[in-house]
Amino acid sequence: MSSEPYVRARGLGKKFKLYDHPWQRLADVGFGISRGRDHWALRDVDLDLRMGDCVGIVGRNGAGKSTLLELICGILQPSEGVVETHGRIAALLQLGAGFNPEFSGRENVFLGASLYGLSTEETRARFAAIEAFAGIGDYIDRPVREYSSGMYARLAFSVCAHVDAEILVVDEILGVGDVRFQQKSMRFLRSFRKRGIILFVSHNEHAVAAICRTGVWIDGGRVAATGTTKQVLYRYRREMSRLRGPDHGFVELGEVGGGETDGGGSSARASSFEGGADRGLPEFHPDDAPEPTDGGAIVATRLAGEDGLSFAAARGGETLKLTVTCRALLRLEHPHVCFALRNPMGQVVFSGDSRDFPHADVAALEAGDEVEVQFRFRLPFLPTANYPIEVFFLCEEAGALSCLARVEAAVIVQMLSQHVSDGAANVAMDDVVLLVGSEVAAT
Repeated sequence: MSSEPYVRARGLGKKFKLYDHPWQRLADVGFGISRGRDHWALRDVDLDLRMGDCVGIVGRNGAGKSTLLELICGILQPSEGVVETHGRIAALLQLGAGFNPEFSGRENVFLGASLYGLSTEETRARFAAIEAFAGIGDYIDRPVREYSSGMYARLAFSVCAHVDAEILVVDEILGVGDVRFQQKSMRFLRSFRKRGIILFVSHNEHAVAAICRTGVWIDGGRVAATGTTKQVLYRYRREMSRLRGPDHGFVELGEVGGGETDGGGSSARASSFEGGADRGLPEFHPDDAPEPTDGGAIVATRLAGEDGLSFAAARGGETLKLTVTCRALLRLEHPHVCFALRNPMGQVVFSGDSRDFPHADVAALEAGDEVEVQFRFRLPFLPTANYPIEVFFLCEEAGALSCLARVEAAVIVQMLSQHVSDGAANVAMDDVVLLVGSEVAAT
């Protein structure tokens, strides 16, 4: 990584004029009579970002988060201090910003790419990849005024993902789109942070924890805390709890959102069951999967209940069977299957690896051979949402893991939780006892 910062801010601040009446603004603009009052949206911000930095910015509404991003992107000019950037910046600050509503999606791809400095020839060479990533089908040739918010987000994100930017700025946009596109976007962000800089603003602490290695908490236009994602989210949540009053006490129960603070994700394997880890085999994490080599294929994936029947939705606590059928396209040594159930923000909730069970070990497969692996597990109590299951077909080559095939959302678990609670997972209550009046005194 380069030692020189690609983003450098010193004493950065932005001041706006606030007016109580329209005539005050008119007097200020037309006659130079200052009737407004100064409001500092941001002040005294110092920031150094180098390649590989992935920073989550949190804070209340009006704290100055979006103002900071707009200053870095050059949309606003600072009132004091300086900000220097090097490299191409791709910004997702407002849904569909830069799009002409009368243009088709195709025309807006060329328009948006040109704003990032790409020539027509460069955009034409990347158009097929942009279109495939967006996945909006025939709507690519329809005016974008006919698009839903999700289709706007798909196209805007796809353009940003293909302009070879060094700095990616994302402000509260990844909540739109279906679960498959959200997973695709989160996978792109996890890949991008290895080679570029990400500035990510979100009120969703789980999203910040899932993506970012470090955090910045902005409060009242000033930096209140910096540090690892875990540290910053802890301090931010504690302060928000204090501001809500004594009836909303803060209790530390563990890490916020199961987030990562060292560049990895939440632990994907709780124990080895005397399997792959004990045999000295290379570790595998779903967030660090190598690109598929096409040495194998995932033929089918099926999720069923304990009775073997498919189901439309789960409530938590069910015993499920995930069956994955794979085919070798060439001779494979020690092939195995992994899966990961992810939440809507792309975090690994839990995963399974057939290497962890000695009876599921396969020494080798010849080209054309098929193997079927069945995982049986009890589903946790999760908040209502759609949870995709990602499936991997892997093998060992020269002491390293090789990914033969991957299906990002092979099946989707639709959770309909009946448990009123918050967090990454819910608890099934065995019983609730209610005592009233004299019954309480009797205890």
